[in-house]
Amino acid sequence: MELKTIETAQQQADICAVFANYRRVLILWTLVEQEKSVSDIATAVHASLQSTSQHLHLMKDKGILQSRRDGQTVYYRIANHDTLAKCPLLIETRRNQLAKHNQNK
Repeated sequence: MELKTIETAQQQADICAVFANYRRVLILWTLVEQEKSVSDIATAVHASLQSTSQHLHLMKDKGILQSRRDGQTVYYRIANHDTLAKCPLLIETRRNQLAKHNQNK
C-alpha cells in the first residue's frame, strides 16, 4: 500500500478516535453553527466546566477546534470546516435529528 494512503488512514483514525467520546460529538454539534464560550458549551452538553475544558483542549490539540480569548472569556469554534467533511456521518446524524425534531413540533 502507498505511504500516502497509510498516512491518510492514520489521520482519519486519529480524528475518529477523538469522537469516540459522546461529549466531544456533542461539542462538535454545538459548534457547527457558531463559536461559543466554554460555559455555553458546558451548559449545552450538560457537563461541568472542568470536564468540558478537558474535552476542548484535546480537540484543540488535534486541530479540530480553535479558541480565542475576549477578556476572561474563551470562545471555541471549529478550526477548519474541512474537518467536518472528514466526518460526514457525525454531521448528517445531527442534521437528521434536528429535521425529525422540527417535524414533530
